[in-house]
Amino acid sequence: MPTYTYQCTKCEFVFEEFHLMSETVESCKKCDSTVRRVLSSDFFVSKTSVSNKEKPGSLVRQYIEDVKEEVKREKKSLSTKEYVVND
Repeated sequence: MPTYTYQCTKCEFVFEEFHLMSETVESCKKCDSTVRRVLSSDFFVSKTSVSNKEKPGSLVRQYIEDVKEEVKREKKSLSTKEYVVND
């Protein structure tokens, strides 16, 4: 079954539901108001977490740069390790 992400139109609570494509969720789990289906994403930015200077695009770029730095550190760490090959 697919996972769908919903957001409440009143309290903006975001939650995921597993259900068939033919089914829908009508109300919020928190406040019982109406909900709308939103795009699912591992990197979800709510309106309240973004300041006026930070745009979602800049947050994504920063996330990508952070991941690149982490990959570089991991490569360096792995290249300095010695490995023993058993025959």
